Amino acid sequence: MRTELSDLLQPRLHYGVRLWGIAILLTFCAGWLAGEAYNTTNRTTTVREKTNSIKLGILKTQPPKLNKQEEEIEKKWTELAIERKFEWDVLFQSIEHASNPDIELLEFQPDKTSRTVSFMGEAKNHKALIQFIQALSKQIMFRQVYLVHQQTLLRDRLQTISFEIKCAIVEQQK
Repeated sequence: MRTELSDLLQPRLHYGVRLWGIAILLTFCAGWLAGEAYNTTNRTTTVREKTNSIKLGILKTQPPKLNKQEEEIEKKWTELAIERKFEWDVLFQSIEHASNPDIELLEFQPDKTSRTVSFMGEAKNHKALIQFIQALSKQIMFRQVYLVHQQTLLRDRLQTISFEIKCAIVEQQK
């Protein structure tokens, strides 16, 4: 039995097949771990997007619907706010400046939401009524002053003119 010199110079690999098997197994495990990391990243991104959309949805949600009692309370607060903003002092000053001794103002009804006011009263004669309408028209608080109706009243021997005047209220700049 003769051995070649070249065979003696090279060491024999007793573990060649095993090393190749371990290398293939490690490559497979590394690929599997890379795939799992990729899937986990995708799932994390999806969860993060859903979380952000839920957060935005919570921020943009409508306020809860109020029951009837709460709606009534809200309505009263709104009316109170309108009432507080109304320029009562300017209204009374304008009426006072337009007043006439021949006019008896019996009532006035301001409508704060539509910003109008109605005056009801009695005038001594037509001339006094026309002067009162003109004086109201000259006030900076009122515009579109017009006579809604008039009626001659006779009480005993006293003849007066019952009237109703409406006008728009001009919002004052502060």
